[in-house]
Amino acid sequence: MTYRVSPEEFDGIVLDAIEQLDAEFYERLQIENVDIVVEPEPTLHQRADLGLEPHDTLFGLSEGVSLRDGGSHNASMPSKITIFQRPIEDQVDSIEELEEEVLRTVWHEVGHFLGFDEDEVAEMGLG
Repeated sequence: MTYRVSPEEFDGIVLDAIEQLDAEFYERLQIENVDIVVEPEPTLHQRADLGLEPHDTLFGLSEGVSLRDGGSHNASMPSKITIFQRPIEDQVDSIEELEEEVLRTVWHEVGHFLGFDEDEVAEMGLG
């Protein structure tokens, strides 16, 4: 199972997913100046910080202080959401599945930024 697209096409899919966020969440990301970036895959440092094993997969990562933990646009370190292209592509086999997984991943990481933990994000149906 693998479906590859160009980095530019993947960026467009991520932008489409961001635009599908509820207006309230989209505006909050803008107010809080959250960067949403695409990287090919997680760095060794990111994987080590999360305690990931070599076989573990990471689709996205929310870094910084969540809003629930007191994060704001005044924080000294800006918050960032990273979406990882290759791990997502490795788990899908069509453009439709790719778009669906990117959307789910963006929502999942926005949930973390808003302060929801893994269990709460899962309860919302965001894996």
